Amino acid sequence: MAKQRALIIGPGGAGTAVMKVFESDGRAECVAFVEKSAERRAELAGQYPNALIGDETQYRKVLAEAGPDIVVDAGPDHLHGPNSVAALQAGCHVLIEKPMCTTLEDAKAIRAAEEASGKVVMLDYTMRYSHPWGTVMHAAKRGMVGKIFYLGGFYVHDMWDYYNASGGDYTPWRSDPDNPQNILFGGGVHPLDMILVIMEDVPVTDVYCVGNQLADSGMPMEDCFVVTMTFANGVVGKLLVSSGCSGWNFGQMLEAYGTEGTLYEGKLYRRWKDPYELPEPEKVGVGHAWGLTVVDFLDVIDGKKDNWMNSTYGIRNVSICDAAMKSLRSGRAEKVEWFE
Repeated sequence: MAKQRALIIGPGGAGTAVMKVFESDGRAECVAFVEKSAERRAELAGQYPNALIGDETQYRKVLAEAGPDIVVDAGPDHLHGPNSVAALQAGCHVLIEKPMCTTLEDAKAIRAAEEASGKVVMLDYTMRYSHPWGTVMHAAKRGMVGKIFYLGGFYVHDMWDYYNASGGDYTPWRSDPDNPQNILFGGGVHPLDMILVIMEDVPVTDVYCVGNQLADSGMPMEDCFVVTMTFANGVVGKLLVSSGCSGWNFGQMLEAYGTEGTLYEGKLYRRWKDPYELPEPEKVGVGHAWGLTVVDFLDVIDGKKDNWMNSTYGIRNVSICDAAMKSLRSGRAEKVEWFE
């Protein structure tokens, strides 16, 4: 069987991880790259001498000339929308590094292009593969806490090194004054996705959001958000998202409270019983879990499994974040447009 031909947008940390999984899996090969850094383009040219390589302004040209079967978008968040639509219109399957995109308009465009193309769109929601957070998600979904009444999600991260030029992991696009990475979309996606998995198809009806830019993180917009959510069945949820927490990374990411127990920090607590530590599953994603995401993506393309990180989860996530940003500006609760 011929290998899937892949174009990688943004072969940095995430993109490079995808490349390695393609090589180890054997079902896909990299034939084209889009990369802003001239130094990185030179490295890629030495590693992949037959590949087409262009800078960020040449994406559509590289897409047309390379004729890939797959596009992996690990580039700047605000470009996921137009890049994914172009890939789908060119007849490619698309794997998108979270978030799906940063506007509801772009999310709707991706969905429309996906439906017209008949191709696979998959989102990289890596925390679903993690322990203990993904394990907590599955436990709550299985009913281990009984009837849920509250879900809490947290993305608490110190991203100073990513935002500032003197930082060890400086990534210029994240703190670009014109298109900064909105950490609610780019980081809050992790716990929000797991909350949506637990709640399945119960709609979020409205959200209320407050935030600030007081952490001195180097981000040219808000770097701290608190979002409250109301579900159609009465369940309430909360997100705390911050990329300016000095010296602190992730911490508690997901908790679930129910009539028969509480899931907190990977443990199940029940009245009059000792805490039960959830066992680690056999397969757990490390870091951004591309080793599991990419294999799942290729399995979906091959028809071996259902797409469990599909565009419905993506557009719901974007819609909730979009409503939260509207709430932040308006100072009142905002309705969420829900998608089936």
